[in-house]
Formats: sequence, C-alpha cells, structure tokens
Amino acid sequence: MTQLKKLSTPEVLGIQTQGAFSEELDKIRNKEYTSLSNIEFEKKYRHLLFSAGILDLNGKQYSIQLNYCANPFCKWYGQSQKRYESKNKPSRYKLTQRRDEPVIECNEILADTTYGLVLPHKTNTISNWSIAEEVKRLVSINSVSIIDKDYTFHKDDCPMAFETPFSNRKAFYTRGKSPGKAVRYQCKQCRKLTNVLPNQEENFGYRQKRNDILIQLTKDLLSRTPVKRTCEKLEIGASTYYHKLEWIYSKCIEFLERHETTPLRDKSFKELWLNTDEFVYILNNIRQKGMRKHPGDESIDKQFPTHMIASADLKTGYVFRADIDYDFNVTLDGIEEDTQKYHCDHTYSFLRKNERLRYPFCPQRPTPSDRQSELEYMAELHDFELRKNYVEGSHTKRTYTAIAHFWLLKQMLDVKEWFFVSDNDATLESAVFRVFSDVFLSGYGNYFTCQNDKTLSLQDSGAEFFKARRTLSRWGNLHGLWEESMESLALKKLQEELKHHQFYEYQTNSSQQFPVRGKNTIKHPLPYKDEGIRWVNVISDLTRISSDEMAKLIFQVNSRAINNFYQTLRRRLSILERPLVTARGDGKSYIYANYNPKYAQYVTTILRTFYNFCWATKLNGELATPAQRLGIADRKYTYRDIIYFH
Repeated sequence: MTQLKKLSTPEVLGIQTQGAFSEELDKIRNKEYTSLSNIEFEKKYRHLLFSAGILDLNGKQYSIQLNYCANPFCKWYGQSQKRYESKNKPSRYKLTQRRDEPVIECNEILADTTYGLVLPHKTNTISNWSIAEEVKRLVSINSVSIIDKDYTFHKDDCPMAFETPFSNRKAFYTRGKSPGKAVRYQCKQCRKLTNVLPNQEENFGYRQKRNDILIQLTKDLLSRTPVKRTCEKLEIGASTYYHKLEWIYSKCIEFLERHETTPLRDKSFKELWLNTDEFVYILNNIRQKGMRKHPGDESIDKQFPTHMIASADLKTGYVFRADIDYDFNVTLDGIEEDTQKYHCDHTYSFLRKNERLRYPFCPQRPTPSDRQSELEYMAELHDFELRKNYVEGSHTKRTYTAIAHFWLLKQMLDVKEWFFVSDNDATLESAVFRVFSDVFLSGYGNYFTCQNDKTLSLQDSGAEFFKARRTLSRWGNLHGLWEESMESLALKKLQEELKHHQFYEYQTNSSQQFPVRGKNTIKHPLPYKDEGIRWVNVISDLTRISSDEMAKLIFQVNSRAINNFYQTLRRRLSILERPLVTARGDGKSYIYANYNPKYAQYVTTILRTFYNFCWATKLNGELATPAQRLGIADRKYTYRDIIYFH
C-alpha cells in the first residue's frame, strides 16, 4: 500500500555537497581573512581551481570537475590539468583573465607529442562546488518523500514504552478510525490513544478539502485560464488555488517517479537525438507584503527576464526535463551566512559555493587590508539589502542550470550514441561539451546547430517554404528524378552538395592538417512552413564519416520537438503566455506573468507530465503520446490517472 507523500527537501533526501575547503583549511582562512588584502587572499587559493565538487546523491558519491578545455577541436579538450617535467615545468592550462573574469587558457606543450592541435582557446571557469549545489536543487524540487511522523504510543511511566503496533500488534487495542481515517491504537497498559496516518488507499485526500475540484482546476490551468477567473469559477480563494496547485505538482512528481524514472532506468537507446533550447519569460518582480517603497528602489528591475531550459527527444517529442533558472528555496540571509563562513567576497568565483546565483555573496565591510573603499561597499550592500524586499529566492546563472540539466540527463539516460541539436547558443554548447566530454572523445557524440531566419514574417516564411519546394522539384527534374518524393529529393540534393561543402576550417601544424570549427552553414533543402529558411551547421568533429552519411544526419536536423513544447507552454499556461499590447499601443503588458517563479516550475512540470502521457498527436500516421512513442508507456493516460495516482 502506498504511503502518504509530500514534496521533499535536500535534508530529507540526504543530498550533501562539499567544495575545496576542508574544516582545517577553513580555520586557516578565518585567520588570514583579516590579515591579507582581498587580492592576496584570492590568489593564495587559486591553485584549488581544479578541485572537484563532491555530491552525495542516492547513496553514491559523485566527483564533479568540469574546469578543462571545452573546445572539441583542441588537443586538450576534456583533459585534466597536468604539469610536465620538461623545461620550465609547463602545465596544460594557465589561469588568466578576460573582461575581469577568470578563464583557463590552453598551453602548447612541446614535450607532449600526442596527436592533435592546441588551439588558442580560453574557457570560462566555473565553480564545481556550485554545480553540485545546482544539481542538488534540481533533484530536490523534483522529488517527493514519505510523510514520516514520530509517534508516541505510551505515557512516560508505561512499562511497555518500547513496544509499537508495528512491532507488537498484540500489545495494542484497535479503536476504530478517526474522521480522517487514521487508525487509532490504544496501549493495553497505559491506555494512551494514538492516531496513525492512513495510507493513500485509505484516505487519498488526507487533510485536503475540496478534492472534487482537482480535475476541473487542472483543466482550467492547462487551458490558459487566469488564476482569478479559475478562483471565481470554482469559488475558492487564491491560497486554496496555490495549495491545490502544489498538491497536483506533487502528484505529477509521484507519477513520473514510477512511470518515467523507473522505466528509463531499465531502458537503453542505441541512439538519441536530444533537442534543447531555452525559453524566456518575464517575471513580475513585486515587493513582499509589508515592504514599503524607498528611495533607490528604481535600481531593482520590476520585470525580470527568467530563463527555462528544456530538452526533448527529436524523434518522439518526449520532453525529458524542463528547469527554471530560479532557486526559490534559497534566502539572502543564507547567502550571507555562507559568505561569512567561506569568505566568498574575497574568493575567486570558481571556488564559491553560491556562484550559480545572481547574488553569489553578501558584501562585507572592508577589512583593514582590503582594497575596497567604504563607499563601494555601501553601494553594493544597498543593492543586496534592497533585494530582500522582493520575492524570495534568486535567479540562477544560465550556465550552471544548463550544466546541471545535462548532467542529470546523462545520469538518467543510457544512450550509446548522442546527437545534440540546439540553436547557436554558446551557453548550451559549452554545457554539452563539458558534461559529455567523454562521449565526444570516444566518437559517440555529435552536435548540430539549427537556425532559422526569425526576421521573416509568417507570410514571408510561407513564401520561402514554397520557393524551396519549387527549387527542389526543379532540381529533381534536371537530374531525371521525376518520381521521387520530396524527402528523397532533399536527401539526394544534400548528398550532392556535401561533396563540395566544407563545414570546417583547417589549420596546419607540423605538416599535418587539423579541422577546427567553421561558420560555413548549409541551407536545408526542405524546411518547415513556419521556418522559411533553415540553416544547419556541424560543430563537433564528424570528419570520420562520409558525405552520404553526413547528408542523412543533416536531413534529420530540426528543432520541431522543443518548439512544439514551448509553443504549447505559451498557448496553454496563462502565466507563461506572450505579452499583451497595452491599451495605449506603445508597449507590452505582462499582466498575467506570475510573481513567484516557484509556480512557473510547478505548472511547467504539470504540463510536461500531461504533454508526455495524456495528449496524443499524430506523427508519421500514428496517433500516440510521446511516452508511447518512446516506449515507456503502453497506453494513453487520463487526467484522473495522474491526479489520483497512488
């Protein structure tokens, strides 16, 4: 029988992280913090750049170290730091700066004769500890745990104090059930009555009122009905609405644990096309209740661009993850405590615990040796304190959420050969090349970018679409291919063009030529009607395959899977819909945008669950849900199956 569950926390799940600082080192740093200047303090510990972040998750310990070259064409790609014993004892990487940010630069080592070319490439440093923290966040908000209650079955002086109805049923009377269907046990010695929580079969809606509205509320939520209209329709208050929303989210997480996580753990894929993109919506940033407006509030943005990253299977449309770049559980007071404990204000960004956050540390009063002025400190502190007046939490940096997103996908899916498709987004590219470095080095990683001309209107896109088909048809006629389908013509045209097309540029070293990333995209001969023109580029090393094989891969490259999901988000969720035009016609109105990104995460996960398991679409003549196409479901689920899941 299924026990009652609730949304979990990192403490309940036992997830822990550890950075480069041990307890002994913390004591030393505490003494040096006031005696050294901020620059001296930073530089003293820069040698810890390549220290791994430790993550304890599900009984396993993971070592996360992603500070290495992220250019797949470079000789040092994916390689850890190494110091050579040759003249001057050079290292693979050296720490430099670019626009006041620390970066690692690849060094040419003459003593190393390994095949390859060292490129003059700089890679942004990241905090491995903070990556572990971001993984911890994403795991915890997508987990539920059993409601574990401590019971006292006896009075203080009872001689049977160590007995429980679970271990010795005969020591207790059963006294029926409470109105909430909790079983009541009474000790035979001290006569103390104790209620024990029911399981889900006994009382599905334990401590829940108005369970009769759950299905209708879900339908309204997924039909772009504004919160206020739903409350009026169902005759409930806003607090009840959000309470039910959280409850539905919890049921979706329970459902996904059994019907997504477990089946995928036992399933392996020969190949997987992963289509990833980022989604941006505007968060209405309002002051917390009771926080008055003060001079200087103008420095706080009232409308925050908030990002989401999602990944879908290009073939089936199944959406594996969708993560909001916002930590709604972190507090600025907690950041201040971490700053004082680890002295993050005087520490390089790659060693900070909270570098993933928009506010990675709390400004501290300058020490006697500090090079920061009192005026600079007060200005920074003012901005930090002002943020406390607004919605709790903090935006996370796109890089960290993207890396954690892909890291979890890699743990979740058993795939032999990966195919990645995204637009030309440096953040996504860097995250993929860092997390999947071993996959690319082994030759089982392939990365394509897919772009379309977004300056075209829908009418112009349609015109380009028909123009492309006419051009393709004429090409087929010229080559005597009158009876071929458009898809067959497109593939053959690609094969012909790729005989002369070069995606890569080449650099020579010691009379050998090495490919490097180029900017020579190819025009897809058969774009979709709403794209007009689709440009494809290859940004990983695929020189090992023939032009005919390359044509077959490029023909499959598109962004339809993730675009469909984001379009559904926009059209079905009121708080994530596109902005309205103001009455004056001179601007945009985000009147329906939500105030707390926590609920954006909730509704996105809810929609993703129903999108994957309930909503059937026709693909290649087959009407099925994405979960059915992926092979982890054997039927189409209903709203009731998920909402009343146990």
